[in-house]
This record gives sequence, structure tokens and C-alpha cells, in this order.
Amino acid sequence: MISRKVLFILITIPILSFAAAYAILRQPTIDFLSDGLFHGELLDEPQKAGLSSSFLTVKDNEIDFSFLLSDKTSHPYAGWRISRKDNKLFSLRGYKLEMEITCDNNLPLVIRINKYIKGYTNTNNWQTYLLTSKTENVSKGENHIKIKAEEIDEIPNWWYSINKSWINKEIDSDKNNISEISFICENGAPIGVSTHLRIDKIRLTYDAGALYPYLYLAIPYYVIVILLFLFKKSGKVKYVFMPIKEIEAREKIQTKTADILAFIGENYPNPDLKINDVAKHFHLTEIEASNLIKEYCDKSFRQYLNQIRMEEAKRLLKETDQQISSIAFGVGYNNIQHFNRVFKEYAGVPPTLFRSEEGEASINEELEHTKEAGQNS
Repeated sequence: MISRKVLFILITIPILSFAAAYAILRQPTIDFLSDGLFHGELLDEPQKAGLSSSFLTVKDNEIDFSFLLSDKTSHPYAGWRISRKDNKLFSLRGYKLEMEITCDNNLPLVIRINKYIKGYTNTNNWQTYLLTSKTENVSKGENHIKIKAEEIDEIPNWWYSINKSWINKEIDSDKNNISEISFICENGAPIGVSTHLRIDKIRLTYDAGALYPYLYLAIPYYVIVILLFLFKKSGKVKYVFMPIKEIEAREKIQTKTADILAFIGENYPNPDLKINDVAKHFHLTEIEASNLIKEYCDKSFRQYLNQIRMEEAKRLLKETDQQISSIAFGVGYNNIQHFNRVFKEYAGVPPTLFRSEEGEASINEELEHTKEAGQNS
């Protein structure tokens, strides 16, 4: 049987494991507007190529970005980037990007990650970094954006045309070894019109969603544990206090006696269970253990044990399709003939007859005769 202590352990272990995993895997929040390790700057490539003109102002609590895309080229773009001041790589694994943007036009904003490819990337050529992106539609007015880093995973076709050696290769696109995050306004943005964006919040927060699969696994785990506990409880503990009047609450029984009755209720399927086992378990003499049982049950140990076994056998005969031999072994009898004899003495009919409708009729008839005899006397 699953004891309350074991049940408590089974319930708490996954919770503690999840809490420990969360504490270990959780990453600190990185606020790009206040973190001194990072800084923002304009993308200089479109400026040099005459594709746009743009301005960037970085303050402690906001970023102002203004741009004007050229109408004299087929693919104008403008943007800014965020990177570490010391040019070291950083990780976005397990993070999500949160932004609050106020814009004076509707436009698509491309969020791009530059990932360093070990053994390939030339730090002097930004096009040799693995570029993955995701486009978010920004509306006129206030916008709240939340994106998981793992969702920024689209590799543009032009990158493969430049880095042809990777066309048929598998690319490790995890979110480690990141050199910068870029924010680009290009196709779909207003052409020849000055556009302004104000970024009031831009930060990385830990994405606890990475641990959700563990929670989904925990649900069936807990269902199984609870069902197993309830099944075991209904199958064994049901008759522990059977001989005691229902109005007598457990707290009214001496603690030692209650523990003894519970011990018998848990161990009655053991065919070798004896009063000596009970006494040894509770550091009592056999006489002391017997007296405690007799005091509260008005039965000897053997009578109390047989009553529990017989009542459980009666329940199983009526509520299950188990074979009688299986029931006998399950309630503590390793000899089927002995079980049949004891059961008939207790119930008035053999197990086979008790299970049948005739058995019920015979029992009811016997009860009526007993009742009439009592009235006549």
C-alpha cells in the first residue's frame, strides 16, 4: 500500500525537480536600454550605399530612430543594431524579446540575428554570419511585441546565394554565439517619406515555455499516482476500523491502538501475520498488543484479523470477477479449502453460493429465520 509519507514524496519530488531545473536554467533579464554591456548603433551599410538616410538617438529610457528610404534604388533599407560593447558573443537561448514601439506609420519591421559560425565566419564580413530573421508588422501608434528567440529562424535566400557552400549542408541555427540583433525597415516601409520610431522598451526575458513539456509529462504522472493511491486505499484500508462503531472518531482512540489497527489493515493479506509480528513492530509484548485490540474491538487478534479478511473477501466476490482462489490468496489464505471452510462459517454459505443470486436469497432467508427466532424467544 502507498502510505501517506510515500505519496507525499511521490508528489513533491517532481515539484522540487521542476523548481531546481527552473532555478538552474533561468536566465537573468537583459534590458538593452539600461544594461551597460550593450549599446545601439546605426547600420552603416545602407548609409554608405546611398539606400537610405537615418538617425539614431539612444537614451537611458528610450531609443529614437528616424529614416528616409531612397526612391532611387530597388532595394532600399535602413536599420540599427544592438551588440556588446566589448564585441563578445552572447546567447539568446531560452530568451524572448519584448519591445514597446511607437511609430508614425504602418510598416514591417524585420528582426534579424547574426550568428557566428565557428570555422567559417569572417568577423570583417557581416554577410558570412548566419542570418536568421522574423518580420513583425508594426502599426501606426503603440505596439507591444513579444517574440521567442527560437522563432527568429528564417534564413533569407540571398544569404545562400552569397554563401553557396552551405546550400546542401545542415546549419546549426541554435541561439548561441550571437554577435548582434538588428532591426531593419525595408520592403513595405514608406519610400521617400520620413518615418520615426520610438522604442520605450527593448529587453530579453527568460522564456519559461522551454519547461512546459515537463509540466505536460507531470499531469499523467500525478493522475497515475493519485489513482494508484486511491485504488490501494479502497482495497485495503476500507475495513481497518470496521469493528469500531462509526460514531467513534480516530482521535478518540488511543494513538497506539489506532496505529495497531492500521498496521493490521495494511498487512492482513500476509498469510503468516501473527500477533507476535504486531507486538514486535510496536515494541510491545504479545499480551499488551492483544489487550489493546480486545479493548477497542471486543475481539481477539485472530477474530479481528479473520473478520477483516472475510469482509474483504465478501466485497471482492460481489464487486469483481476474480477467481475464488485468487481472492483467497489476496486476503491472506494460502489454502483454498481452509478459506472455503472459514468463509462458510462466517457467511453461512460457501463463496460460490455467496456470489450467486441464490446465495443472496439463502442469506436473506437465514437472516429472517434468525430475526423470527429472536422475536419468539
